[in-house]
Amino acid sequence: MGNRHQSPSSRAKGLRSAGSRADGSRNAGRQSAGHPRTVRRGVRSVAALLAAGGVALALVGGTALATAWRTGDDGLADRLPESVQRWLETLARQPDWRARPLGPVLQQARARGTLVVAVRAYPRPAPPGSQPPSEPDDYDAALARYLADTLDVPLRLVNLPATDEKRGALEALTRPRADLILAGTRYGMPAGNDTPVSGGGAIATEYVTGRAALLALRGAADAWQAAASPAGRNVLARRSVCVQQGSPYADSLQATYQARPRAYPSSVHAAYAFMSGECEVLAEDEAVLQRLLAREEWRFYRRLPIDIVPDARQPQIVLAQADPVSARYVDQAVRYWKASGALRQARAQRVGQVNLEVTALQDGLVCHS
Repeated sequence: MGNRHQSPSSRAKGLRSAGSRADGSRNAGRQSAGHPRTVRRGVRSVAALLAAGGVALALVGGTALATAWRTGDDGLADRLPESVQRWLETLARQPDWRARPLGPVLQQARARGTLVVAVRAYPRPAPPGSQPPSEPDDYDAALARYLADTLDVPLRLVNLPATDEKRGALEALTRPRADLILAGTRYGMPAGNDTPVSGGGAIATEYVTGRAALLALRGAADAWQAAASPAGRNVLARRSVCVQQGSPYADSLQATYQARPRAYPSSVHAAYAFMSGECEVLAEDEAVLQRLLAREEWRFYRRLPIDIVPDARQPQIVLAQADPVSARYVDQAVRYWKASGALRQARAQRVGQVNLEVTALQDGLVCHS
């Protein structure tokens, strides 16, 4: 029975003691919760959790980004900073090309010991009265050279005829016959029923990429926009637009904006025609026009508020004959060429070259057709 019958004073002391213990426990809890070391530990724990989640999200996002980059998402290059592009390029792994199967077209090229590629070509600006020869487009030649390297064979380039030449598609390719054609879109492909622009001869991946910008004389551009519909779709309706042979923007200009594209042998020829008044608008790679607009003599032109993306429906590369196995090989090679940074470098070189050739026009040289 012991302590069941305590005196009032004893019970009071016990209650005070229990209350003190409870108050002490609550105070200790409050002190512990508010102690600086405890707060710092809590912050570090939360930060660690957030960091772990951020790393996980970064890994997931980075993996998805790298996958899209490797598979040739053509819009990525225009949306990502150059530093991110360079990082993604380091992730690109070159395939073992010797282990990739070849179809008849590329088998013949390897057995022959030479890859023959037909590319766009144009005479460079030269003094009036001269007749400079057509030379291969450097951008096309860069990709052709890489394709030959994957096969470990030398490259031979064949000049495609200009779009206004009345010749069959393969007539120019028979001396020697080309294995494939790099010509941009149908505005670069020579006319002829024997060009395999669809099916087993067409390559799915584009090699001419980048958004286009549009230029017009300042006064004309202001007048067109003032008279345009709210959507602005009729700004280009029935307007003549100078484009390069094989331009990936020509179809969109015609189908979406009802413009009238006019193809010229090269970007500098298109710019020359535009400055000469043959066209009302110039459509060209955004990077090219940004460089040109920085020049003093281009202050009379301004950019229209319309961006054109390449039309992916038109094949830019075709084999000389239908060959699905060789087409898959070339497609993968083009994807790696893009993902590895070679396309970015070729595009930057093209921007510089067009700017240099336009400068030559200002110095008195002219474009010869």
